[in-house]
Amino acid sequence: MSRGKKKRISKSNRQGVAAIIAVLLLLLIVLQIQSQKLITKNNNYRIQKTELEQAIQDEKVRAGEIRDLQDYINSDEYIEKIARDKLGLVYEDEIIFKAAD
Repeated sequence: MSRGKKKRISKSNRQGVAAIIAVLLLLLIVLQIQSQKLITKNNNYRIQKTELEQAIQDEKVRAGEIRDLQDYINSDEYIEKIARDKLGLVYEDEIIFKAAD
């Protein structure tokens, strides 16, 4: 056996290596495309999350306003106002001046 002999790669081995490289490149391309799709989806979900968080804050403010209105409606001040404006009621010791028609 001589040490100086070079091993030659046969033609079928070259084709096999080329096929493996082609498959690997194809897989790399597919993975890159899928990665870009996931990045886009993630960005869309972040935007949607921000919008929903803003909507939650708006609804919390609205709920506070509704509670305040409910408290006002249940107050004596509101009941008195409605009794005066819509029902025409007054206290016993009040004097009412009406404009002449």
